[in-house]
Amino acid sequence: MKHIDIRRIDLNLLIAFEAIYQEGSVTGASERLYLTQSALSHALSRLRELCDDPLFERHGKIMVPTGMARQLIVPVQSALTLLERSLNQPYPAVSGKVRPRLTIGLISMYEAAFLPRLMARMAGEPDYEIAVTRYAPGKLEGHLAQGKFDVAIQMETPHSVHVHSTPLLRERLAVMARRGHPQAGEDIDLATYMAQYHVVVVPDERWTDFVSQEFQRLRLNRQVVLRCQDYWTAAQTVASSDFLLTAQRAALEQVLQSFPGNQLLPMPSDLDTPEAMEVRLYWHASRDEDPANRWLRQQLRAIFRKCSAGPRPSRAHPGGSGPA
Repeated sequence: MKHIDIRRIDLNLLIAFEAIYQEGSVTGASERLYLTQSALSHALSRLRELCDDPLFERHGKIMVPTGMARQLIVPVQSALTLLERSLNQPYPAVSGKVRPRLTIGLISMYEAAFLPRLMARMAGEPDYEIAVTRYAPGKLEGHLAQGKFDVAIQMETPHSVHVHSTPLLRERLAVMARRGHPQAGEDIDLATYMAQYHVVVVPDERWTDFVSQEFQRLRLNRQVVLRCQDYWTAAQTVASSDFLLTAQRAALEQVLQSFPGNQLLPMPSDLDTPEAMEVRLYWHASRDEDPANRWLRQQLRAIFRKCSAGPRPSRAHPGGSGPA
């Protein structure tokens, strides 16, 4: 990379770079910044010339950042954020450590099952800021390629050679019901289960949770009467009604500690669902050797090893499992 005189750089070029990185396309960045695609393309051309690097490479409809772009995004975002805060506060800015952000993408995994343990491992002076973001099923590979999150945790799913993964744990589903539920003893059969009203936890009404996808696959239609955004609200509803909540057992076990009036039941034995499903950690192949990404993967694997007896090996998907 040639030497760049910062005094000759138009700040708008960095704003354009950050927008293209986040949106994954010139079209999305132009809509976000209210600029024409032509203006954004011109800005990207100037940046490429300055950096002597393509910065983004087109994979289908997605603009995938190069290694240099991935190195630049955190300092650029930090600098833009610090500048914006400084310009918008009436008092002198207090200088402090600018921590790189590591983002974990989730669909249905309950963050309380691992986030407190992750933060405990960062005791003292944390080197990173940790963020959790939700994403819709089917968006895994695109979001990893665009850098919208650094790693993702979800049930195993097919992926291309551009995505690497490693197993975290084998997860079972369970049913939460209040103690004394008239139709639920130590277990529940399918007919009784289907006759009850159900609560579903989804972060966005446009999305479908994993359990609902399973029932769609089996062509079974549960009577869902409540869709809410968090497990605490769902468990509180179960505690004060005869509604049922079905989710990953690890998530329900965490919530159950705050609701001793509820109980966990196994899934109906006559329901044709897998006994256990594999939860995997995913990341983009281009981040294999990134030190921050490697650190995050190592911490999450260690945490999940302690949360279970250890994941069982499973068949490899296209692309295989990359280095952890």
